[in-house]
Amino acid sequence: MKLSKTARMTSLALCTAVLSSLATQGHADENSTTLSTVLDRGYLICGVGVADIGFAAQQVNGNWAGFDVDFCRAVAAATLGDAQAVEFVPLDSLNRLRALKDGDVDVLFRTTTYTMDRDVALGFEFPAITYYDSQRVLAHASTNAKRLADLDGFTICANAGTTSIANIRKAIEANDVDVDILEISSQAGRWRAFFGQECDAVTSDYSDLSAMVAAQGLDERTFVILDDEIANEPLSSVVLEGDQQWEQIIRWVVNLLVLSEAEGVGKDSGATVISQLSIPAPTALGLSDGWASQIISQVGNYGDIFARNLGDDSALGIKRGLNNLWRDGGLMYPLPMSTD
Repeated sequence: MKLSKTARMTSLALCTAVLSSLATQGHADENSTTLSTVLDRGYLICGVGVADIGFAAQQVNGNWAGFDVDFCRAVAAATLGDAQAVEFVPLDSLNRLRALKDGDVDVLFRTTTYTMDRDVALGFEFPAITYYDSQRVLAHASTNAKRLADLDGFTICANAGTTSIANIRKAIEANDVDVDILEISSQAGRWRAFFGQECDAVTSDYSDLSAMVAAQGLDERTFVILDDEIANEPLSSVVLEGDQQWEQIIRWVVNLLVLSEAEGVGKDSGATVISQLSIPAPTALGLSDGWASQIISQVGNYGDIFARNLGDDSALGIKRGLNNLWRDGGLMYPLPMSTD
């Protein structure tokens, strides 16, 4: 059937309107940001570990505490003005990156190693390293092992979905020893297998092993951390690729925590001292005036976070080592933030 000129014009107008609507919708979705989503929602959704001693654990009263938890709170303080405006999502090593990819969390602070493959091939960004770690091995003293080479004929437990698996395989091959690897899906399951002697040793980040040793009061006559450093493990915040504003927010929030420690400004410094940092309001990031003061007054600086969760003010007493400020022999070095 041949349409009249009027009908053809009406049809064309409708098609144009629909296409315009779709284009506008697509443009709006493309321009939507994680920050706008967080602001509209009213709280941050942060991926953390599962019963990760010192880093992320839910207490009896339901509150979350830990090194990684405090970084989540710092981001909430910067973006929402409220360090408590966080929903914590506990994630194991197998599903942490998938949860971020699927949009189930806004950011990961979950002892995740910064690697080239994850950065380049898997679509993630690593805005800032929060903890410099290394991979080690904890063994039952009954193995009489001092080094990895002494574990010939024994079994090592490791978490599936981690860099630990590839690293320990490479180390076993380099040492030319016959060691079986038992892959466990969860951190809790890995420890149950180790203490239940399903495996003779366990490999993970040194901080993880040290935290368990300290928390459980393990005796070196029963358990020993081997001398070998299996691999470097730079643990970083993680966000999805493609949202530069959100990536930059996370980077500069973490940097502020290091800078404020370097400048001797902490949670108990007071508003006047905090304001002397002269941190500008980065309007391009969508943050409000006073964002830095909100972070420091509610969460503290990097040293505060380390001390209360892992260091001298905690039950773990882990030494800062590489996580000291650069002037104290560590690797924590703040980027300049002042506009002067």
